[in-house]
Amino acid sequence: MAKIEKEAYQKRLDRITALFGEMVAHADEQALSRCPYKNRFDGCTAGFGCRFQRKPRSENGLLACASDDRLDYRSAWETEPEVYAEAKARVRRRKTEDGGQKTER
Repeated sequence: MAKIEKEAYQKRLDRITALFGEMVAHADEQALSRCPYKNRFDGCTAGFGCRFQRKPRSENGLLACASDDRLDYRSAWETEPEVYAEAKARVRRRKTEDGGQKTER
């Protein structure tokens, strides 16, 4: 097998990096609004209920996703337990203050 010159090898690596870099940039942008459980055929791959799920599709058995991709899902990926606990405590306090009733604010 013939050896590849260092320059040619680097040129190939740069080309591959550029190709994957574009894909990653697109995925990062899309992840800001598109549900991570929605596949390329607009099928829902989530193993839980969602308000955007519709009747199953016959060809793959997945529920259809009716999301308009305008939602910001980043808050669903919150990984700071302190922030989650604080938000949950606020909801609990508000329910107590409201006496469990929904009120106009």
